[in-house]
Amino acid sequence: MTANASRPLDGIEPESVTPEDIDDEEVRAALASDTPSVRQRGVEVCESFAATGVEAVRSLLDDVAPLAGDDNAAVALRAISVLDTVARSDPDALDGATAGLADAADSEIVDVQLTAATALGVLVVKRPDLVAPFVGELVAAIRATEPDPTPGDFSAVEDPVTRRTLEEHEESERQRRTSGRRTLVNVVVAVCEEEPESALGTVEGLVGLLDDVDPSIVGGAVDALGELAVTDPAAVAPAREELRARLDHPQTFVRARTVRALGRLGDEGAVPELRTLAETDDDEDVREIAAETAAFLAEES
Repeated sequence: MTANASRPLDGIEPESVTPEDIDDEEVRAALASDTPSVRQRGVEVCESFAATGVEAVRSLLDDVAPLAGDDNAAVALRAISVLDTVARSDPDALDGATAGLADAADSEIVDVQLTAATALGVLVVKRPDLVAPFVGELVAAIRATEPDPTPGDFSAVEDPVTRRTLEEHEESERQRRTSGRRTLVNVVVAVCEEEPESALGTVEGLVGLLDDVDPSIVGGAVDALGELAVTDPAAVAPAREELRARLDHPQTFVRARTVRALGRLGDEGAVPELRTLAETDDDEDVREIAAETAAFLAEES
């Protein structure tokens, strides 16, 4: 098929097309179109290509990747689908094509953030170095998409069916947003484990997550700071007071992770608080790890 500059890919069936049917330049023209429906057709073609194997879409990945952050949800979701497929089968092919996923991580469109986070979660396991350059953006995205802790008030809606529908929609959105943000914080922790040098500049951003409405985000931020403390305690030292404050967190797992992070940080000043925790915490495991960590830090002082 020859390129149609005005209406690229017009008349084709994306689900059945093969790379032999279309010139790459026509696909690129569609991907670069100002018209959302044309861009969508382009990524649908790439999606079909990717399903047959990475080689079929490899030459187009640099054109697909930026569309993961497209303002049009349908375009963004299909672009992310292409990148996710590649990440699962040949993550090396995404070298240089990861920025689009990072751009999508703070999307106002819940499903775009969630699918981008899922793709990043796949990629970070296999090629953490490809995600590492964007860890600061991911931390910022988690902070930027913190949901309002107060549910919407639909009491003014008179029709009970409509009111319930609105409430259910909001709850569904909240659950998907929560899932996306939790996946992103796990990606950040993985980068801090595998590529800590690249994440040392995110300490301030991680501290900002310690006040998040979601305890899982708080726990992830604590874990990330603990991983960084192993590599460079001095870089994490400014977070000492904020970490100590999480020893009073209502969630047991957050308190336990905080104790571990303070131990990795070598925070000898936390010994009195850890000893108090070892005597008073409601959870036996927390009491035990607090006592062990306090003893370790006291010996180190």
